[in-house]
Amino acid sequence: MQQEESIYNLIPKPEYKEKKAPRYKSKYDPNAPVVGSTFAVQGGTALPGSGLGADSQTTSKKKTAAFGPGLGKSKPDPKGYMKKQAKTTTGMDLGKSQPKKFTYANSDKRRPGVPKKDDKPVMGLQSTKNFVTANAVESILAVPGNRARQQNETPVYRNKVDYGKAPSYLQDVKREIEQENTMIDEYVRQQDQVGAMMTDDPPEEDITDEERDELLDALKTKWDSVNCKYQKMCHMVKLDTIGKVRRKEQMESELTQLEKDIEMLEDRKVVIR
Repeated sequence: MQQEESIYNLIPKPEYKEKKAPRYKSKYDPNAPVVGSTFAVQGGTALPGSGLGADSQTTSKKKTAAFGPGLGKSKPDPKGYMKKQAKTTTGMDLGKSQPKKFTYANSDKRRPGVPKKDDKPVMGLQSTKNFVTANAVESILAVPGNRARQQNETPVYRNKVDYGKAPSYLQDVKREIEQENTMIDEYVRQQDQVGAMMTDDPPEEDITDEERDELLDALKTKWDSVNCKYQKMCHMVKLDTIGKVRRKEQMESELTQLEKDIEMLEDRKVVIR
C-alpha cells in the first residue's frame, strides 16, 4: 500500500547502528599442530598420522619443509637415485647372502626333457654280450611246460568208436534225400490220378428247383449289393485317380457277370457235372 503524503516525512530520522557480537576466540593454542595430521611430516622425525599436540616441542622439522623442494632444488641428482630395498628394514640383504634356489618336490622323479634339435645322440656304444650263448643258456635252464612233458604217440585209428562206420553227417544227408524222393513220388502219383479222372466222362447230377431258387436269390442279393456301391460313383465324370478308374471297371464287369449268371439260371434246367 502506497504511503500517504505527509509533512512529517520531511523530518530527518536518526540513524540506527546494529551492535556487533564479540568475536569468537578458541581456548586452544592456535599455533599448536593439528592432532593426527600428516601435513608437512615428510623429512622430519614426526610419524605420519600421530598426535603432535603435547609432543610438538620435542619434534624437529626442517626449516625448508613445505609443499615440495625449495626453489632451485627441483632438479634431480643423476647419482642419487633410489636403489633396490634402500628403505626396506625387514627385507633380505642381498649383499650378505644369496637366495635359495627353488626346486620342485618331485624333481628327482621327473622324466628327462625332450632332446633339442641341436642335440646329437651318443655314438659308438657297443655291447660285449653274446646273444647266441645267452639264448642257449636260457633255453637249457628253462622249466619245461605241460606240452613238453606229454608223450607224442602215433594214434591207433582201429581203437576209435566210429571206426569203419559212415560219419553221422552223411547219414543225415541220406535221410533227407530219401524224404525228398518219397514226397516227389507221392506228388507224381496224385497228378496221375487227377489226369485219369479228367479223361473219363464225369458224372452228371440235376439240381432241384429249390436249390436253383436259392442260388438265384443269392446272385440277385449280390447284384443289389454291388449295384448300390456302383450307383454312388457312376455319376462321377472326372476320375482323377487310377484307383477310381479300376474300381469302376471292376464293378461294371462284376455286374455284367452276375446278370449273365442270373439269365442262365432262370427258366432253365441246370445240370452239375
